Amino acid sequence: MKFNYHNKLTTSAQLLSTRLLSTGLLSAVLTMPVQANTPEQSEEYNIGVMVKSVDNAIKTPSKNSLELISHYGTDSRYYVMIRGWLVQELQGVNSQLSAYRSDDEIKSRLQAKSDFLTQAIRRIDLE
Repeated sequence: MKFNYHNKLTTSAQLLSTRLLSTGLLSAVLTMPVQANTPEQSEEYNIGVMVKSVDNAIKTPSKNSLELISHYGTDSRYYVMIRGWLVQELQGVNSQLSAYRSDDEIKSRLQAKSDFLTQAIRRIDLE
């Protein structure tokens, strides 16, 4: 077996650089100040919660879902976004509805979702 000094040196250099890098990163992480949630982060979190809530409400139509959509959709900050979202969902459902000609079960489910989305749009427009 032949000893290769160059490979040994390269491996040692890689280990040393990895060690220094990880030590440097670790010390940088440990010396970073702990940041509290800023108002912007809280607002971003609240928007994320709102988007997930509306998404779930659209996926599972019910009276409570309609109330939730109405709650967020009547907020002037989110009205345009939520109304546009509902309109796009309605167009997609109506497109699928027109494509089904024979399967009554799928057609009735799509019709119920179309009715729900139409009602949700009317609700946020009127309130």
